Amino acid sequence: MRSSHFNPSLLNAFRLPVAAFVPLWLLTGAASFASAQNARNAAASETREWAQGAIDHAQQMRIHKDSDQGSQPTPPIIKKLDIDDDPGGRIATFQPGVATITANNAFFQDLGTNGRTCDTCHQKQNGWTVSAADVRDRFADSAGTDPIFRLVDGATCPTDNVSTLGAKRRAYKLLLDKGLIRIGLPLPSAPNLEFSVASVDDPYGCTTNPATGLTSPTTGIVSMYRRPLPSTNLGFLTTIMWDGRESNLAQQGIDATLIHAQATAAPTADQQKQIVDFETGIFTAQIFDDEAGSLHARGATGGPIALSLQLAKFFVGVNDPVGLLIST
Repeated sequence: MRSSHFNPSLLNAFRLPVAAFVPLWLLTGAASFASAQNARNAAASETREWAQGAIDHAQQMRIHKDSDQGSQPTPPIIKKLDIDDDPGGRIATFQPGVATITANNAFFQDLGTNGRTCDTCHQKQNGWTVSAADVRDRFADSAGTDPIFRLVDGATCPTDNVSTLGAKRRAYKLLLDKGLIRIGLPLPSAPNLEFSVASVDDPYGCTTNPATGLTSPTTGIVSMYRRPLPSTNLGFLTTIMWDGRESNLAQQGIDATLIHAQATAAPTADQQKQIVDFETGIFTAQIFDDEAGSLHARGATGGPIALSLQLAKFFVGVNDPVGLLIST
């Protein structure tokens, strides 16, 4: 899509289906899985170009103050085998190492300015991501004050009205209905930008508002909406995040803290290590089905313990039935 000039009034007529896009943030690859996780690295100039613009945008959006400062309940310990009920039966997380005391791990600590932790959007009962049903329960329990409900990205736009409970339901509609978080990504700068935006379909008015979105067909922020990826079973990944834009888990943890938690400083090296060690040290799977019963009984190999034993045997293409992929 190309255009030779820009008229701000044209923003209202844009027809690019931005709201339907589902890319971006959370999970990545750890140092111990570097060969798999870094397989699709782009050129360094392209890989990190998005980050500073996204961070700057999230920090600038602090001008839209969150009136709510509610905290979230955090389990005191993630046990070596931790089991939760879910809609189909029970889900379990297994740590081959030792149990995790959450007070001692940065994954569960508030490192930002809006009350969020990694656990805000990555909770064990949901397979270390979020479910829309769980988000709705959290909204009801907290009257919309839980840290997941923050204007920077929980709302369809940081400028949304959240002055009443009804207004909050409208502002956090995508999060409540679909478990989607807003991601504000800058357009690439020249010479990496190979297109210009000619039209946008923007039902939430965020991308078409120059204060929160595009400032021309080739500059500004585009709002994307997507569900956070699970922060578990990471050794089986071949890339990081929906669009593969992060190169490793430590860098992803830094960017997520600065963007989604709106932190004023990056996590320390020790905090980064705590987060990465926890994420790469857990395995999660369904362990009990309401109809089938135990998924690891009578020789069955369901559940996270059996899954953890597969990591040493894993390679990209391991499930290829006809030999189209060859491990190297």
